[in-house]
Amino acid sequence: MNLRFIDWIWRVRGSIETGPSRSPAAVFGKLDSLFQEENTAHWIEGDTLTFSKSRQRPQDKMSVFDSGTLRVTEGVLRYDMMSKALLACFLAPLLFFAVGHIGVAMDKWRNPPEVAAAKAEAAKKRSRVKPDDVPMNAVDQMLGAPTPEKKKGGEEMGKRNRKPSMTTAYVFMGIFFALWMIGRILENHLFRSRVRKHLSDEATSTLDLAPSRA
Repeated sequence: MNLRFIDWIWRVRGSIETGPSRSPAAVFGKLDSLFQEENTAHWIEGDTLTFSKSRQRPQDKMSVFDSGTLRVTEGVLRYDMMSKALLACFLAPLLFFAVGHIGVAMDKWRNPPEVAAAKAEAAKKRSRVKPDDVPMNAVDQMLGAPTPEKKKGGEEMGKRNRKPSMTTAYVFMGIFFALWMIGRILENHLFRSRVRKHLSDEATSTLDLAPSRA
């Protein structure tokens, strides 16, 4: 099965120009600090660097990625990295959507239309009963017990009659989908910025070390 059409959900790919004069070893040497984090393993085979991470620490600037490859050919760095966090954020809305629909379906199964109508009618009748209409026990009157309040009873009845809805599910779906969108774009941008910064540091260092001509 070819996952190329859907693996963009959890994979981040792209390319960055490194310059034709830089060899793969030189590029990987400048990027080495990115892969010196705890619980990170990496190895280099020719023009390809492969890395894997487990139990990433929050201090790790690439903690969102779990594995990937970086390849330098013809002055271009091509990267392909996988993120379980992005996959989880993408699947979470589907989970909340399913749970929300299951809750609504269970409520319809437990409360058919005729039963729901009967409960609504009974609740409507109870709501019309005023506290003054409810006779108090003579002993309660002698002891000075307060008159029962209708508002509190109405609130309790409202909570009991509250029906499941998809509103909460839609809210969480939107939150996690936004997290996926932000992470998908932001993490790619941050990685590219870090790579360019490390490579530009090399260029600056080379200029600083170059002998001046009188």
